[in-house]
Amino acid sequence: MSWKTGERGSPYWEVCGMGLTARVEDYLEAALEIEMRGENATITELAASLGVTKATVVATMKRMESDNLLDHERYGHVMLTDEGRARALCIYRRHTFLTDFFVRILGFSHDRAQKVSCVMEHEIDEYAERRLASFTDALVQAERAGDEWLRNLQIMLDSPNTLPIPLCMMPDGSGGTIARVMAQNELYKRLSSTGLVPGAVIKNIKGGSDGGKRSFTFNMNDIRLSVGISEASAIWLYQPEEIESS
Repeated sequence: MSWKTGERGSPYWEVCGMGLTARVEDYLEAALEIEMRGENATITELAASLGVTKATVVATMKRMESDNLLDHERYGHVMLTDEGRARALCIYRRHTFLTDFFVRILGFSHDRAQKVSCVMEHEIDEYAERRLASFTDALVQAERAGDEWLRNLQIMLDSPNTLPIPLCMMPDGSGGTIARVMAQNELYKRLSSTGLVPGAVIKNIKGGSDGGKRSFTFNMNDIRLSVGISEASAIWLYQPEEIESS
């Protein structure tokens, strides 16, 4: 393993850029966590930690030994090499960072955050990790400063009505505020030309048919409009409680 900084400017990123499978990364992280408890990793402990058989652990460890990620004395302890430990620390850092993000920022339970982090830690790359870290730091600083926008963000995160729903899936008589328009090119232009853009409020949605094709009518700015299923699938709405049908 080279500890030269290279183009990315940090030996940490050079090590974390190594291409390893998710399974190997799980083994490295499990071995590191056992070490961090002040214990020596064994085949039995790794099998229990990863939920696999001892035979599976042995087979995987042979490949990892050939890649200079760990050392294993016959019937003895499993020891991470310097290279293996460096890579394990990268994964461990991503796991703990993601868990903290989901718990502290998004309000996940610790168990749920752990499960989601276990999946994401193998897919997240340098760019994504840096961006998420910067985003988290910005939120923490805003929290300390008592910024108003952060309080508004927390209200939205805690509200069950902030998940946008396609207009075509809205119940009759309901309404909402357009959150986004999931259309492109000519369809987007056509919807925009009629005022169907983010922020517009629509009311009294009603599904029906027009010439055998599904259609949806609704009020916007006291005007009755109608769209087909394609348009209704592209218009996504928030459902704030204060919006009333009329």
